[in-house]
This record gives sequence, structure tokens and C-alpha cells, in this order.
Amino acid sequence: MQSSLIQALGIIDCAILKLRNDNIFEVIQATPSWVGDLIPSINNNSVVDISDTSLFLSDFLYEAHDFWKIYSEGQVHSGIWTEDVKGGNLHLEAVAASAGPDNYLVIKNVQDEYLRQQETLQVARELLISNDRVIEKHDYMHERLRSVLMKQDLGDNSNLPIREAIQYASIGVVITDVEFQISESNPSSYRIFEMEMGLSEQSPVNVILDLLSKQFPERDRIFETQSSWTGELYWHLPPNHHKWIQLGIHPVKDEKGNLCNWIFTTSDVTRVKYLLQTNEDLSLHDALTKLPNRQYFWQTLDQTIASGTPFYVIYLDINNFKNINELYGHLTGDQLLTQVANRLKTIVPKNDFLARIGADEFAVVHFAKDIDGKPDSKEYLNETIELTKVLRDASNEPYFTNKERRCELPLKIGVSSYPSDGGTVEELMKYADLALHHAKQSGSDSIQFYSLDLKIASERRLMLEEALRHAIERDQFELYVQPIYNLKSNRIVKAEALLRWHISEDETISPDIFIPIAEESGQIVAIGRWVISNVCKLLSQLTTQNLSVTLSLNLSPRQIADRHLFDFISNAVLTNKVSPDLLELEITEGVLVDNHEKISKLLQELREMGITVAIDDFGTGYSSLSYLKYLPIDSLKIDQSFVFDLGFNTDDQAIVLAVIAMAKSLKLDVVAEGIETEEQKMFLQDHECLVGQGFLLSRPLPIYDFIKLVELNHN
Repeated sequence: MQSSLIQALGIIDCAILKLRNDNIFEVIQATPSWVGDLIPSINNNSVVDISDTSLFLSDFLYEAHDFWKIYSEGQVHSGIWTEDVKGGNLHLEAVAASAGPDNYLVIKNVQDEYLRQQETLQVARELLISNDRVIEKHDYMHERLRSVLMKQDLGDNSNLPIREAIQYASIGVVITDVEFQISESNPSSYRIFEMEMGLSEQSPVNVILDLLSKQFPERDRIFETQSSWTGELYWHLPPNHHKWIQLGIHPVKDEKGNLCNWIFTTSDVTRVKYLLQTNEDLSLHDALTKLPNRQYFWQTLDQTIASGTPFYVIYLDINNFKNINELYGHLTGDQLLTQVANRLKTIVPKNDFLARIGADEFAVVHFAKDIDGKPDSKEYLNETIELTKVLRDASNEPYFTNKERRCELPLKIGVSSYPSDGGTVEELMKYADLALHHAKQSGSDSIQFYSLDLKIASERRLMLEEALRHAIERDQFELYVQPIYNLKSNRIVKAEALLRWHISEDETISPDIFIPIAEESGQIVAIGRWVISNVCKLLSQLTTQNLSVTLSLNLSPRQIADRHLFDFISNAVLTNKVSPDLLELEITEGVLVDNHEKISKLLQELREMGITVAIDDFGTGYSSLSYLKYLPIDSLKIDQSFVFDLGFNTDDQAIVLAVIAMAKSLKLDVVAEGIETEEQKMFLQDHECLVGQGFLLSRPLPIYDFIKLVELNHN
């Protein structure tokens, strides 16, 4: 090979060897001095055996020989390795190449590339540290303000705790009412937009809302559903000011679930962006997962739309990932995010485009296997459905922290298609986001494809959420009561209080619909208190009529998180002069696990009062049963899904028998739910489950009818 050609190729600082056989090579070029340090025999010979010169190089030769046997052109790279020689450390890379019948091995000194790689890694480390610090500041400020706002009326002029909390904060904070009128703000919120507090015509909120409307299709959904959101905005003020802004948006709701305020927190993250832009690769890739970032994803969507190629947008969100960060910290959260990204990489087809577009959000541009495929074709749709199912199922497999703690990180998935659903990036992302939001609301269906029906359902849900805010004041709730019987004596021994919502004279909304809405919107706390108060009133009424029946009511996860729950229950019992042992609280297994410390303390306080506790839907939740030994629990309610097929399903029979035996050994009572046939009732009786409820025994009844039934039953 001529020296002029070598110089033109920019490969002067290298050794070039031509394969003769096995590990014997003809020396084509070996002028750099370091080559002799790496391969001592090369100094005096035109042919060398390099099999024992370097452990790493010897290992790479196995891969090189495989390549040379198969390919007549092209090359394969070893990647950078470090070699310790007498002159110091060498940073090298080997390349196996084919050119027709000839095979070559090139060993390059890549010192400069190695240093650039180390600089890139340092940039990535600085980015991660900077991002973590910004996020922690925002989270801390949000939690601090939320706790103060829950106790204080912003209409009060003596608003010192709020001002003290935000006045000297380095991040910008703006608190508004529901109409985005500023109630409180700090100097940093103005400085970030080059404004002077009290002197600027515009406010930070106006700038933020304007930027959101132009840069994020999700804006409408955030405010309509009163959701929290974090992201980055680009702000430019001609001629010289431009910044990247980290923005956090958080709603504040009162105990009734009504929106009171919005909190906006802002930070200047331009330095982080500058670090990204100093490295071309990092500017388009996420520093943590190495996946393409949101900017790269949007560019790809734009380019793909311009080409006219049909595709699906698959929007992925890790369900309740915030809990992971709160429980284990951001460092562990980052480690788990990397695991999620790596798992997704193994599943998403190579021709597709996978990106991390938010803190706990990923997205895929999914193309048809056949480039001529159309999103509305049955084959393409079915193939996309299958991919989303694979993604979902893979996410249901457990993850583990560095300390081997098991974590559940299930995905919620929303999908939109081009050109069927939209013709712009904004439309496609907006509709995928809407589908994703619907998937989050659905308890069972974690995958949603955008459709007109979905949009209509979303609009109806927003209508129901708004109507639900006024249900108590409009007296639209009614208690129903379902009796629970001793299956042998047919005597009513207790009953479960259930809620009905009469939204109008001719329409009643099912609890399966409005309870999840109340839970997500935060209204469940106020609704739950209404139930507790009215159950205690009913118990007082029954006691007055000399009818002794225990009433049970359900507590939701959001209610358990309410720090005033025990005080409210205690006050309701005392006010209505109710015997505490006539009140039973039902909680699910998931609540026990998710809030273990808080629930343990709460249950102990309830037990000391005399209130009993039942585990509802037992057998459908968490797999560990250790909590049964340590928590003050009185009874288990066998879920109706196991009771339904008792007459003929041997698996369900085995599960029910196991629950009965376990409860008996732990001295816990057992209640069977959903008894609808005589066969089910007889099976339970024969196996010593003597308490149950269901349509065979009695449907849920209005209070008046329930009292009449108890009077007849107890006489």
C-alpha cells in the first residue's frame, strides 16, 4: 500500500497487517514507535505471529477470522481497549477488513478519540448530576408549598409562610388561582425571563402559558385534567436572550378535591443544554439511557411525515414511577430507568425508532414490516397491537434495584397513527397522549389506540369529573347497604355500605365509573368522609332501634394517605355515639403494601379504638402474605372472581379452600363475596365458610328497605 494512500486515508498512526494464514501476518506498515512496544517481533521482520502479543487482541482475532470467512468486503471493529506497555498506556482499536481476496488487520492508536470519549462521559455525568439537582429542588419546593397551601387561605393578606418559603428560593415560583391570576410569586420567577418584579407589563405565567401552547400539544390535557407535569421550554427574547427553562406544574386541591391553586416552578437549565450541544451525540441523545431524546424524536416524526411514510406513534409511560423516586431516591430511579430502556431496546424492532421523551416516558415510531403497509390495513394494525402487547407483558416482569429489591414498573401505552389520526407532529402526539391518558385511567386495559370514540369518552369523563365536584352539595349521593349473612342460620350478621350517585333524576352512575375518577382527581377524600359520616349516622339509627348490625365501608388508597383520616373517623364515631366495634373498615391488599408504615400505624390506632378491619378482594392483590401475621386484621373477604366458578372450576375450589384453611390457622374470619347460586352457597357451607354476601342472599338495598329487612330477620 503506497504511503501517499495511507496518508490520504488518515491512518498514519497505525499498524497495517495482511493475513497470510491463521495468526501469521505480513507487515504492510508499522512505522509508529508504539507498534514495536505492542508487538516486539515486528521490528526486524516482514512477517509476524501476533497470537501471543496481547490478550485483548488475541480474543478479537477469533471474531476477525469468523468475519473473514464469511465476508469478502467490509470491516468489523474491536472497540477501544487500553494496553499497558513499557512506554505507558496505549489506547488502541483494531479493525478487521476485507478487500476482495485479501484480508487486513489494522491496529490504530486512538488516544485522541479515547480522550474525547472520556470528556463525553464526564459531560454525561455532569448532566445527570445537574438534572438530579434541578428535579430535587422542584420536588422539594412543590411538596413544601403544597403542605402550606393546604393549611392556608391565599386570600389572607398575612401570607407570611408562603412568602418566606419562596422569597429567597433560587428557583422561580409562581402560585396562581384557578384562572391563572397570580396570588404569590418570587423575584427568581421574574429574573429567569429578564423581567423586574412589579415593573414588567407581562407576568411569568403569561410567558409560560404562551410557550406551552406553542411547544407542547399536551397543554390542554394538563389543565383540563388538573394533572402535574414537568418538562423543558425554549424561551427567546430578541435580540440576545434565549434560555432553556425547566418547568414544573402542580395543582393544589382542597380536602373536597376541588382545585384551589396552580404552582409553577422554573429553573434555568441553559448550561445543561450547552453541555449537550458541545457534543453532537449528546445533543440528540438522552444522557442517562443513551436513547434518542425528545428533540431527536420530534425531528424524526417531522422527517417521516414529510416522506409520506405511514407509521404508528406508540407512547409509553411507566405507571406511578414517582413512587419509586420517593421510595428509593433518584439515583436508584435512574438505575431502574436504564433497565427499562435496555429492556425496550431488546423488543422494539430494529427499523423502528425508540426514544426517551420525558422523565418516565418513552416513545416509538413504529413502521410496517412491509414499507408499503398502511396503518389502516388489518395486517399492519394487528402487528402493531401484537408489539404493544409484547411491550406491556415485558414491563410486567419485575425489575430489581442494586440492593435486589423487587420493583414493579408496568407500562401504560397510548397509540396514534399517521396519516389516519393526524397529519402533523402536534396532532399525532396530542392523540397518542390522549390515548395514553385513557389507558392510565383504565384499571385493566393498559393499551389504548386513539379513536373518535376515545375522544368522546374522554370528554364525557371530564364532564363527570366536573359534575362529581358538586355531587355532595347537590345531595346526589345515596347509601345502599348489602346484607352479609350467616349461611347456616340465614341471620344477617353484618352489612356492607355501598355508594350510589344519582347524577340526575333518570341517570345513576356506577361506582365502577365514578370511584376511579374520584380517586384520580382527589375528590375521594371528601366523598369518603361523606360515606364515613353517613355510615356512623346509620349505625346510630340502628342502635336506637335496638338493631345490632356491624357495618363495613371501603377505604381507598387516597383516603389512607390522608393524615387526618383517623381523627375524622374517631370524631364521627364519638359524635354519633356509635359503639366502635360496630364499624368495620375494608382495605385492599395493594394498600397494605404501598403504604405499609402508615397503614400499620393507622390499623393499630383503629384496633385500640375497637374498630375491626377486613381485607377486601382477598387473593387478587400482592403475592406476599407475611402482612397477615404482623398487622391487626380481623377478617378476609374472598373475592367474587374465585366464588363465581366454584361449582365446577377445581382451581377456584382449591384457592377458596386454601384461603379458608389459612384464615382458620391465623384465627381470622372469612367472608365470601358474590354468592349467586345454591351450589356456591352449599360448597362454602360444606367447607366451613359460614359468612357470605351476594345476589342470591340479597341485593344492595336503600337504607329504609335494609332496616325493614333487618327488623324481619332479627325477630
